[in-house]
Amino acid sequence: MRSGEPEFLADPLFAAANSGKGFKSFYAEIFADARIERRYIIKGGPGTGKSSFMKRISSEAAARGRRVEHYRCSSDPDSLDGIVIDGKIAMIDGTAPHSEDTELAGARDEIIDLGAFWDSGALRQRRAEIERLRDEKSESYKMAYRYLNGCDGIFEINRALVLKAVEHKKLERAVSRYLSAIPRGDGANIKPAIADSFGMKGRVRFDSYESSAKKLYVIEDHFKTANLFLRALITGALQRDCDLRVSYDPIHVSEPDAVYFCHTGDCFVILDDTRKGDVRINMKRFVNAERIRAVRSQVRANDRIYDALLSSAKDSLADAGKRHFELEKIYSDSMDFEAQKEFSSKFIKDLFDN
Repeated sequence: MRSGEPEFLADPLFAAANSGKGFKSFYAEIFADARIERRYIIKGGPGTGKSSFMKRISSEAAARGRRVEHYRCSSDPDSLDGIVIDGKIAMIDGTAPHSEDTELAGARDEIIDLGAFWDSGALRQRRAEIERLRDEKSESYKMAYRYLNGCDGIFEINRALVLKAVEHKKLERAVSRYLSAIPRGDGANIKPAIADSFGMKGRVRFDSYESSAKKLYVIEDHFKTANLFLRALITGALQRDCDLRVSYDPIHVSEPDAVYFCHTGDCFVILDDTRKGDVRINMKRFVNAERIRAVRSQVRANDRIYDALLSSAKDSLADAGKRHFELEKIYSDSMDFEAQKEFSSKFIKDLFDN
């Protein structure tokens, strides 16, 4: 058991996913919930400094002792999709594929247009190149989503095969025992906070859940059954009025892969690294060995197809990344970053001093 009072999840995290169902955004749940008092939606093309603008604001907020949550881009984890300051001020990248716009214009939401600092004349001269790269990037994403959709289909086939081998009553009793050791909460709530992504640089996972845990429960998967444990855990936790942060598998976005209890710091996470954790939960306990043996060869054959599809999706996303970074260079070359820096400094002063 780790010492100290429970805290909000460590970061960084993700606010969206490239999934088997296409692009999945959790922006509404993260950046537009009732606690957000001000929301700044940043517009501008690739390479116009949206992420750098947010990083400057984040640094200033941290220097002033404010709490900042960082949400990285699911396609490019080196960039930011958004930040939340003290749980009340949100700043987000509002360009495609998010395409966010004002809902409470002026009353809560403001637009920040970094396109004001580009040289439109220079960009017009490169229009054909920009259109080509945009179209090639779009086609690479479409192909990646086709492969990921195939992965989703294989996952569902294997889930149907394995489901009959799961001893559901035994699993539910175990979940109840774990929950009984966690105090009841004072308000049921789920807020997504994604630890894992699949994007231009392959699969990236942050250890935000593990590093935040006061008590860490590591779930050892067995034939992709660990999500079922977490599903049952979430259902029981909500019945006990618990406030949860939940991470979902980036490819199979309806499947949880980590659950954090905000009021206690208890954390359940699916991990291959069984050296970690205060408590280890092996899913073999809940799978009938004889029944799984009957479908094992079929499941493993399907897994090989899954891996091939995933590898092709990774290649397509890498191709999208090449076009994206070429577009970033074009836009970056056209930007007046000195003028943007002056704007940023004034914006930061107004944000924190007024």
